[in-house]
Amino acid sequence: MLNADNRGQVGIGTLIVFIAMVLVAAIAAGVLINTAGLLQAQAQQTGTETTAEVSDVVEVGKIVAYENASDIGTPTLGGNGEIEAINASLRLAAGSDAVNLSKASYTLATNSNASVVNGNANKNGDVVSYYPIQGFDESNTVILSEIDQLMVARFNLSNVEGIKPMSKGSDLTIVIQAPAGGTTHKQVQAPRQIKDERSYIL
Repeated sequence: MLNADNRGQVGIGTLIVFIAMVLVAAIAAGVLINTAGLLQAQAQQTGTETTAEVSDVVEVGKIVAYENASDIGTPTLGGNGEIEAINASLRLAAGSDAVNLSKASYTLATNSNASVVNGNANKNGDVVSYYPIQGFDESNTVILSEIDQLMVARFNLSNVEGIKPMSKGSDLTIVIQAPAGGTTHKQVQAPRQIKDERSYIL
């Protein structure tokens, strides 16, 4: 004769084990889904930042050098046969997002000396200033947002701490680091003869 009481106890035990397994599986699945979501968000952020670091780049075009910094509106003595100031034309590289030049940093090197310049003209106006010359509206003065826009950055080398104006035949190296981390290098050379009150395309 079958013992129905014993069979019922076995069935309840099996049900309890089954429910416990389902609960454990559900908790594990929740942990995995949460972890996957966090990893996906982190991967997207890392990808975005890495892409910006590579693609957000400011290109340096023509550089015009001035023997006397007063030629760009900064009174100096001049007449010393050295390049005191430069105008560097800047534009976005292909594929770059908008770059706020006031948040960029510039490394300038002349005559075996180098210095880092803060790009904020409001705080560093005696060293760097900007003016748009192509494709800008009147409200935008420091943000490159389109590839056809052209901005000129003015650097008064006489006021840059740690370096001296360019002497005859000396090299000038400019390194621009965009806020996202993309960098651009440009090296030019001063003329062999620098006459007073003259300007030169380097």
